[in-house]
Amino acid sequence: MKLVLFAVAVVAMWGQESNLSVSDPSWNGIEVRFLTKMEPAGAADGRFPGGVIVEHGRVHHLIDDAAHKRTFGYDLSVIPEADGNTVQLKITPMKFADGKPYAVQPGWKLIELPKYPMIPKTKVGETVALDLLVNPATGQKLIDYLTVVNSAHQSEGPAQDFALSDVELSLMNPRVQVNGKLSVTSKGGTMGQVIWLYLPGHGRFTISLLPNEKRGFARNGTASGTTFGFRDGANEYRVDCSGSVAPGSGRYNLYVRHEPRWYPGPEETFLIGSNDRNAELSIR
Repeated sequence: MKLVLFAVAVVAMWGQESNLSVSDPSWNGIEVRFLTKMEPAGAADGRFPGGVIVEHGRVHHLIDDAAHKRTFGYDLSVIPEADGNTVQLKITPMKFADGKPYAVQPGWKLIELPKYPMIPKTKVGETVALDLLVNPATGQKLIDYLTVVNSAHQSEGPAQDFALSDVELSLMNPRVQVNGKLSVTSKGGTMGQVIWLYLPGHGRFTISLLPNEKRGFARNGTASGTTFGFRDGANEYRVDCSGSVAPGSGRYNLYVRHEPRWYPGPEETFLIGSNDRNAELSIR
């Protein structure tokens, strides 16, 4: 199913696709995959990577437009039906649990939708397409594709060659220890090329399997099986998850960026999220 819901602000934009996945225990095994892409594809070199923040059964989805210093955002909630094969997708303004909006970085603007629909009767395996932005000169549209899958029964889909861009980290139901003591536990999870966690009093730690010194990532810690860990100064962090953190069965180096002043909302709230590896990772 492809359901085009709305078109918003008329702007000249081009981009390359990015993708992320999220889940939550209240979704009863349902996972939603985001794929953001420009159609038809253009020759311009612009990029519109995205990110997600998982908070109490709600997902905050963001798309960065670095060329115009704008972040596009909305919230997604998933309401499972009794049959276990159908959900409602609820699109709402992007607000944190305390009602505060997302704090964009200085000089940037948050763009929100003009309307927020409830999308009923979406079955596992179906895709909903949201028209987000349109270029009137070329007819190109920036589209968000939301695909509903059952994490226990992944759809087969066409076979393809494995690429470096397919490498993802997973952060599912994390339990965080600081210096050997349990600090916080969280339900829900996300997957992406870059994952992160925000720990009150410690800031945000963004983690990748790939080095990127230009964006402030330094080799720090390892991931193996369902656990990863790293250090910051005198503090040692260990995160245990309910599923494998990295693909394969090896032990992998991690590359970590620490943002001690990053502040998306209420300081006392632990948050997790993920980003496309090209997303803006600025201190907020």
